[in-house]
Amino acid sequence: MGEQIRTVGLQVVLEYVWQRVIKNRKNGIRTWVWIDEFSIMFNDGAGRSTHKSGEFFANVYKRIREYGGVPTALTQNIAEVLESPQARTMLKNSEFVVLLQQKKEDLDIISKLWDLSPSQLVHLKTGQKGSGLIICGNKIIPFDKQIPGNSLMYRICTTKFDDLNSDAEPKQLY
Repeated sequence: MGEQIRTVGLQVVLEYVWQRVIKNRKNGIRTWVWIDEFSIMFNDGAGRSTHKSGEFFANVYKRIREYGGVPTALTQNIAEVLESPQARTMLKNSEFVVLLQQKKEDLDIISKLWDLSPSQLVHLKTGQKGSGLIICGNKIIPFDKQIPGNSLMYRICTTKFDDLNSDAEPKQLY
């Protein structure tokens, strides 16, 4: 979507999602909404903060929860997200957050936002895929769940394009 219509386009898509959540609630259906790269909701694509999309997104996100839905936002660009006051509030009010490896320049902001200790921050500096922190309410849990690269589970879970197209078959675990 071009930069000129991105704000309007995002709002149209979010309105559609919101209407589906309302319909599903009336039918007794819980809606799971996965929003990948949600940092784009807070940036217009030209490096400028987009308050209209960000406000609309934050409002829809909050209403989805109120309507029994489960909104899930994912991003690889936490720095861009943390520049937005709406996004910071969303993250701070989230009951469940998973943090993986972070860039050094983002660690100070993340540390302050979730009041992380130096020993907890170590889990975000490892550089190892599959390790990080889970923040659940007021509990902070370090984890290391690396999946061996030659396993069936790795083939199922990987998002690396080269791995998906590999002819090498993993060993069967059963």
